[in-house]
Amino acid sequence: MPDELLKDLEAVRKIPVVPTMLDVICQTTGMGFAAVARVTQDRWLACSVRDQVQFGLQEGDELKLETTICNEIRDHREPVVIDNVSEDPCYKHHHTPATYGLQSYISVPIILRNGEFFGTLCAIDAKPAQVNNTKVIGMFTMFADLLAFHLQSQELLERVQQANLELDTRNRALASANFDLDSFVYTASHDLKSPVYNMQGLLDELDGTLTEESIDSRKVSRIVQMMRSTVKRFTTSISDLTAIVEVENTNLVNEPEEVDIFDAVETAKLDLQKLIADSGAEIEVISADRFFSGFSGMNFKSVLHNLLSNAIKYRSPDRRPEISVRLEKVDGRTHLTVEDNGLGLPPGKQEEVFSMFKRFHDHVEGSGLGLYLVKRMVDAAGGQIQVSSTPGKGTAFLIVF
Repeated sequence: MPDELLKDLEAVRKIPVVPTMLDVICQTTGMGFAAVARVTQDRWLACSVRDQVQFGLQEGDELKLETTICNEIRDHREPVVIDNVSEDPCYKHHHTPATYGLQSYISVPIILRNGEFFGTLCAIDAKPAQVNNTKVIGMFTMFADLLAFHLQSQELLERVQQANLELDTRNRALASANFDLDSFVYTASHDLKSPVYNMQGLLDELDGTLTEESIDSRKVSRIVQMMRSTVKRFTTSISDLTAIVEVENTNLVNEPEEVDIFDAVETAKLDLQKLIADSGAEIEVISADRFFSGFSGMNFKSVLHNLLSNAIKYRSPDRRPEISVRLEKVDGRTHLTVEDNGLGLPPGKQEEVFSMFKRFHDHVEGSGLGLYLVKRMVDAAGGQIQVSSTPGKGTAFLIVF
């Protein structure tokens, strides 16, 4: 069954009064079969059924559209009411009563508020019935309007829920952005003021040294060296802050495309050639499929580069780095795992690795922005990233998209 028809079937199922409505129709008219039908340009689907005469049609069953009078009602959108087929000048030779052995029939169109034709509310029986009167037709019309109201209300409710979901997502993103902005301001204030204060103190010390009668060249050289180190820290801080501004201004949402996992890893290895050579790192790709989709090639390259670079930089001094890149399908989603045998992360600190400027090992130079950027790109692709780590044994990053 097409997804759209299945959705319509579920929509009728969600209306609690429908079974009672069909029961009232059968009791009021004396007819043995009543149904709510979804009628499209090429399908007739029973969405709800009350069958007291073993007509043989159940909820979810279909009839050939061309064999039904509902096919005609979809075009002219008017009720069709027949007390006795054999005496009706318009329908006594019609193919539908002849096909299904009908003598009484009533069907009223269900028109949604936006003017869309949904289907019909109908009843049939193999014997004549008194249905062509204002009481019965009024009841059917009222029930059809009630069905249309419920169906339209469900659609509006779904739209509201979707809008609320999108709003909630945006609010969470805004809250995250505000948190990152607070972190950015705090870090900028701390990382820029500290070198300036240090430089001021060193300049005062240098000034005092230069005014002494006997200038100690070794002391001056030490102060100059400390000033160089402070300037380097200041420059690094400026570079880091510039990088984070560029990250925030970059459109991380790119169209997904087909990516070759083996080519992507080889490209990353070329970019990290010196780091790999110096460390002796071994990188293994484990994947049954060569290609996958769901990420843009550019963003995936950046994600892979950052994860592999971190795996090598934070290697254990006791063993050669061994890194595996595993790609697999799990429950219809793509799982990418990058696992190493490096230093690992401190217990209870693993989720903090995705925070701005967060670093846990100071012996390696870095801005602390790499994993923050990785998470931003994974989030933009609609995926999730998780980290698991054992100190002294290694770390694994799992990306699901």
